[in-house]
Amino acid sequence: MKYDVIVIGAGITGLTSAYYMKKRYPDLKMLVVDKAGTFSQGNTAKSAAAFRDFFSLRENQIMAQASIDFYKHLQNDLNIDLGMKFCGYLFLFDSEKDKDFVSKYPNSRIVYEDLSKIFHTEINNETKKIMDIDSIKTAIIDSNAGIIEPDLMSQYYYNEIIQMGVEVKFNTEVKKLGLEPENSMDYPGEPFNWQKSSIKYIETPREKIYGDFFVLCTDVWTTALLDPVGIDSHLRPKKRQIFQVTSPGIREIINKNEFNDSGVFPFTIFPSGVYARPYPQASAFWTSLADEVNRDFSLMENPEPEPEFYTYNIKPIFDNYFPAFENSKITSSWAGYYSYNTLDYMPYIFNALNMIVVSGTTGGGIMKGDSIGRIVAARYNREKTTDLYNGEKIYNTYNGKYRATVIEDMVL
Repeated sequence: MKYDVIVIGAGITGLTSAYYMKKRYPDLKMLVVDKAGTFSQGNTAKSAAAFRDFFSLRENQIMAQASIDFYKHLQNDLNIDLGMKFCGYLFLFDSEKDKDFVSKYPNSRIVYEDLSKIFHTEINNETKKIMDIDSIKTAIIDSNAGIIEPDLMSQYYYNEIIQMGVEVKFNTEVKKLGLEPENSMDYPGEPFNWQKSSIKYIETPREKIYGDFFVLCTDVWTTALLDPVGIDSHLRPKKRQIFQVTSPGIREIINKNEFNDSGVFPFTIFPSGVYARPYPQASAFWTSLADEVNRDFSLMENPEPEPEFYTYNIKPIFDNYFPAFENSKITSSWAGYYSYNTLDYMPYIFNALNMIVVSGTTGGGIMKGDSIGRIVAARYNREKTTDLYNGEKIYNTYNGKYRATVIEDMVL
């Protein structure tokens, strides 16, 4: 059996890629494969499941805004419940930010409310010296931001591709990309450097599945597939952990929001990078920290959370800034990975041979997922631009250069 397109990975970027390719090219014979028993069981399921459009790079901002607009359309106009709540992102800074800074973020504003009703905004001098943290000087709320349910979001795209006739194979782990010459001489050692080659098949423990074109949406496992054929994935894995925490104080504030009428406490990011993501279903916060220093790039199949990481890296921040965490306890925890594009933390989407590789989403696969799927569909047809849901455009370049602020291509 042979397919026109095989999408490897049924996380959010795999599902959106399959959806927009099949929607634009309905005659394609398509297959989606995933090693899990159903869709979105990898890092999509282990994410903080939130969205924002507060980014320093304009491309990230454009992709996120367009995706958020589409998700809003699904929930508000089509009545498809995605668990989307616009509770906002509250950024707490230990430095002064002015209106010129905020002007770069169209859906954001400086908060002038009395934050001391919710947080400890003043840090004493002894703590400043010991912990190298400072008092809160500025607070900014991003209103086009909040939380979402990845299983509901993924379910929408999965249902759509099934209805459109895309085949799906779960419990199918891809072990190898089959690189072969276009015109084989059946000689040992092929393909040789002077032969035009392409990916002909994917190899699983049970079979070889042949295709004309391939889309790799395999997150941190992309490198293992591309290394043997000599293509750089441009990503490195970083372990990320989430701890679900509750307390009497959290239960009291979780369904209150001083900054909008969402009825859910805002996703809050503290000066050190520690964040508290509301999970009102359990009257709890999901807490984490994107630790860089002293966190290696190793990768294991089923990472485990480290309770001591919460105790020594996250809890001390809450002890000093967030009174609601007093007498708190961990009720659940899990770990996954960010696939880091270490150049600029943007999704890296490029063509190589007869493939498109979706790489380096850096924890933003959910919030930019719809835009990524549209970009993949446009790149399949080698189009110069991608039209996103809200009318914005992404320019698809195919000149073989790598620039940190442009979604680029690789031509072999």
